[in-house]
Amino acid sequence: MGERVKEHATISKQQLFFMLLQIHVGVGILSLPYVVHREAGKDGWISILLAGILVQAGIAIIWLLSSRFPNKTLYDFAPLVLGRAVGFVLNTLYVVFFFIIACYTLAIFLSVSANWVFHYTPRSVFAVIVIGITVYLIKENIRIIARFSTLTSFLLAAVFLLFLFMVNDLNVRYLLPVGSAGTPAILTGAEQALFSFTGFEMLLLLFPLTKASGKEKWKAAASASGIVAVLYALLAAFSYMYFSSDKLKHVPEPVLYMVRSMELGVIERVDLIFLSAWAVFAITTFMSYLHAAALGAARLVKAEHHRKAVYWLAALVLPVSLYAENSNELERISGTIGTWSSLFLFALPVFLLIIAMMRKKREESS
Repeated sequence: MGERVKEHATISKQQLFFMLLQIHVGVGILSLPYVVHREAGKDGWISILLAGILVQAGIAIIWLLSSRFPNKTLYDFAPLVLGRAVGFVLNTLYVVFFFIIACYTLAIFLSVSANWVFHYTPRSVFAVIVIGITVYLIKENIRIIARFSTLTSFLLAAVFLLFLFMVNDLNVRYLLPVGSAGTPAILTGAEQALFSFTGFEMLLLLFPLTKASGKEKWKAAASASGIVAVLYALLAAFSYMYFSSDKLKHVPEPVLYMVRSMELGVIERVDLIFLSAWAVFAITTFMSYLHAAALGAARLVKAEHHRKAVYWLAALVLPVSLYAENSNELERISGTIGTWSSLFLFALPVFLLIIAMMRKKREESS
């Protein structure tokens, strides 16, 4: 990984919780109700809860796998479990996966900023600013990101408190009858919702860096994911109760339109306050994934430190993130990532765990 685990700064269980919480939120908060509604209709909130339950199973699998190598990250124990050549390939795939999500997150941030706030400012200007800040924060160690996530987590509570002002505008009849979409549609919606829950796989890298017992690490990850699942489901239910099913088909970012309709006394544009808080979540997610990709890239080339990898990936992420300029392109990319995300979130960790158990690989015997 560039630096060995023992040379990394450790984080606390509280910092692990807040990191995973913010990485989970990422960019899914804006369009998840719309994406799930396309498959499950007004029962999309049920699909989100089902996806949250599936994520809990994924966290348990990653926890079992990482517990066998408590002082090693994925990049370190994959070659021990699969062999040097196959482990190198798997690590490369994860580096590419993390890098693509980082690019997609930045592309979404640039698109929303341009469409909702800064209509005449070139996207490249914001891209350079965000990348510059990110490089400054992630070129050292994970503790910087953990402190930043902890410091800004109060914004998440503030964002969801905003929606309490909309209770009087909601029509609960839009949710009835519950379950009318049918089980197949709800399950398909749950599959579509999984991409918005990406972030828990970071436990593969954060497990050995967290100064806590194995049980405490699992509780931190599971509680962060559980809170996000409940908040996502509530947000989707609010969207479905605010818009009718027919209207929601034409509102790809229902959360922003709901916030924009709010009136809070002297505050005219509540959506600008919301977007300011959301920008912090998006940038934190971008930082975390770019840092994870840089750690893996440094490990692949046996570099002494991940700093050079940060610079190279930062230079590469700029043109890639600027490639997608319209919502249709971003939606296509999102669908592609969502299709492959189950492989990296569930299938590969299960595969690694089974092979490790069959070959009796543990850190003590490695």
